[in-house]
Amino acid sequence: MSSLIFEPSSGKYYYHYPFPVAIVGVKAGEKVNFMSAAWHTQLSFDPPLYGVLISPKRYTNELLKQSSAFSVNFLKFEDYKTAGFVGRTSGRELDKVKTFGLKYFDGKVATVPVLENAIACYECKIVDSRTYGDHILYVGEILGIHYDKSYYENGLSKSLLLYHGNDRYTFANSESVKFGKEEVYDEINKNRKG
Repeated sequence: MSSLIFEPSSGKYYYHYPFPVAIVGVKAGEKVNFMSAAWHTQLSFDPPLYGVLISPKRYTNELLKQSSAFSVNFLKFEDYKTAGFVGRTSGRELDKVKTFGLKYFDGKVATVPVLENAIACYECKIVDSRTYGDHILYVGEILGIHYDKSYYENGLSKSLLLYHGNDRYTFANSESVKFGKEEVYDEINKNRKG
């Protein structure tokens, strides 16, 4: 490995990417907005919690403050343009649903918009929000999950859209390797004998 070089002020550290693209959906009154978010994560199994990080400058943040819920939509690779459209424009300036012809339906258990072309979506009730640095972490309890079975095999997506940073998208191919507890201990036992 080369020497350690880090310039925190550059704001460019994509070394942990690629990362799944999440399209955060929010509905406040009659206003509906979607935005791409690369910063999001599962926080807990029990209760099922999911977190999304949103800049306080974003229109989505304004709507989240007026709402009690949000959706987290995951797209297939072929829908990378949707991620770019909703990620590089502001709902303050244009109606993204009309401008980009986005189709959605209302959530089944929360007041959230769910993208019709999502291969998976979490309906989340906001249970907490806190500021960390220059972003706000919204924590949502997952109340409902939608997913398209044709895109998942053994719980794994075949073509989940990933963000590589710097406006680059990719996807995970269908190759995977299982290396869990059983395999780890098999290796340990093999090494002990050898």
